[in-house]
Amino acid sequence: MGLNDGTLWEVQWHPGGGGSLRRLVLTRRSLRRVLIGLGFIGLLVVVVMSALPVGLKGFLTSFTVDAAKRENRALTVQGESLREQALTAAARAYDLIQRGRRTAWALGTSSKSWQEACPPPPQQGTSDREVLDWISKGGDRLEALGSDLATAGGGSPRCPLPAMPMGAPLDRLSAVPVSLFGWRQSPFTGKTVAQYGIILAAPEGEVVHATGAGQVLFAGGVRERKANEWTRFGNVVVIDHGGDVATVFGHLRDVLVKRGQVVARGDRVGTVGQTGWTQVPALYYELRWPVSGGSRPIDPGMVTISLPVEDLDARLADPTAGLPAGWALLEHLVGSGLSRGPAHRPVRHDPQHAPRPSP
Repeated sequence: MGLNDGTLWEVQWHPGGGGSLRRLVLTRRSLRRVLIGLGFIGLLVVVVMSALPVGLKGFLTSFTVDAAKRENRALTVQGESLREQALTAAARAYDLIQRGRRTAWALGTSSKSWQEACPPPPQQGTSDREVLDWISKGGDRLEALGSDLATAGGGSPRCPLPAMPMGAPLDRLSAVPVSLFGWRQSPFTGKTVAQYGIILAAPEGEVVHATGAGQVLFAGGVRERKANEWTRFGNVVVIDHGGDVATVFGHLRDVLVKRGQVVARGDRVGTVGQTGWTQVPALYYELRWPVSGGSRPIDPGMVTISLPVEDLDARLADPTAGLPAGWALLEHLVGSGLSRGPAHRPVRHDPQHAPRPSP
């Protein structure tokens, strides 16, 4: 019954050299084992082949998802970087627009584009669309201001461009504004007083530069009784730039120019000191400008672009900040007053022949 060990077929091999006989016999039982093995192998192959697409798909999908996540993270980082660059560019454009407005005002350009207020630059949290719109409008504004400044000759500048006090009185990295033009609390009396210039704290001995070409009207300390109102500024230098424009440098330690000397923008006029009414080494810088029929103090930042301005729109409307009369009179120092004509021709001086510092 069923399969047994009966021989199904037999193969014999007789070596020609007289070796031993070799036989290969297939019985019913061995055939059954071979068939069962082949069936098991076939079933295993079917199972593996049926599962392979699902496993391969999952395997490939895992690689695809990870790659997409990495790419998404890279795009996110790149987008954040581009956004930061756009915000930085907007802030830079805003600063240039504000500086351009001050310059256009100082040069007396015929166009009044400087009067139009500029909206503040976008900040974090502003949508990308709003950032791009601001940059686009800011670029148009810069182009318009550039055109106005290129034709500034059609306006009415107060004094020639070389004489315009637009330079920095101190190295920007060394000077720290501690008191701006306007109202402030006096550190000596505690009362609110008018501040007709700007005070820049700086290391003692730091070189002070002329901000524009002109002629020195006064250099040194106050000695005459009628000029007692100037004693709080210590050692003082006054430069006439022409057209009722003048600059005042106070609290100087050393005075490096003398009365009547002609200077150019950038020339040394003194060093930072602690003379007069000041608690720390500092420079007092004041700008006199023709306003309302006379020369009076205005916010120096309106012309000296490196200096800060607290509220530009308000200063453009009134560069005097509405401060009352009461500033120290230049006439008490220089006698005959300021030059109403062009500024004196600047002449470079040999440092070897520069006047010796005052004690």
